[in-house]
Amino acid sequence: MARIAQGSPRRTVMALKRRSFTEQRVIRMLRGDQTDDRALFLYEEQFGRLRDLAHRAGMRVNPPGTAWLGSDELLVLAWLAQAQRVLGYTKSFHRDATLTLTVVHCAGTLNALGIQLPPLTLQHASAQPSEETE
Repeated sequence: MARIAQGSPRRTVMALKRRSFTEQRVIRMLRGDQTDDRALFLYEEQFGRLRDLAHRAGMRVNPPGTAWLGSDELLVLAWLAQAQRVLGYTKSFHRDATLTLTVVHCAGTLNALGIQLPPLTLQHASAQPSEETE
């Protein structure tokens, strides 16, 4: 874990480049990165809604271009990966039903685009955003 700011809660931080190309692509979609990738541009509004709902739920989605990945983003990635699997459609990812429905919708969009998050992404599915203090 890396410290965000002195006196603030600690969160899991990982270099984005350490994740798979597919995970990096989905994170760019989630963050709203401007890109020449036509598929990412077409679904900017949908993933923007997911980003906004995550913010309203108290989760942090880093701004476009951020070189690291936070624990909340890892959790959203895990939810998307889980929702892409058959049993994921029956799972409630968050107490906010709108957020859960948007996760499922975005996961379906990823499937339609041929973007399949790898099974390794699922390891964060049971993790909850933690705010540990020293």
